Amino acid sequence: MARIDWKTVMASMGGTALVVVLLQALPPARGGGSTDNNGDLIAVTGEYGNGTSVLYVIDTKKRQMAVYRSLNGNGVQLVAARRIRRDLDLMSFHDNSPEGFSPMDLEKQFEEFRQKAKTEVPPKPPEKGDDG
Repeated sequence: MARIDWKTVMASMGGTALVVVLLQALPPARGGGSTDNNGDLIAVTGEYGNGTSVLYVIDTKKRQMAVYRSLNGNGVQLVAARRIRRDLDLMSFHDNSPEGFSPMDLEKQFEEFRQKAKTEVPPKPPEKGDDG
């Protein structure tokens, strides 16, 4: 039996949490596909490899998710479950942004820019009749 790479499962769960946030902002998908929702639950399916199918179920009201797998369509097994409410509060996790471009760095740069913009006095508009 194939071993489960838990880091991959957890990374997938984190990615799915991001998908939850994005899907809530989009109109419902039309037609078939591998994603569906009923307003409270979102289900996402996919292939994990070696005939293994995965199902992610996200409860958008409770901010919880569960991951299931099925090997060649034989039964369903719960792989992982967790609350994701605090995950969505993270500013960054396993972020490989180049130096100076992490969310914290960018937020600091934007705040410095805002503070500078507040303290700078805008140039005075030319007075009427002034040709220069």
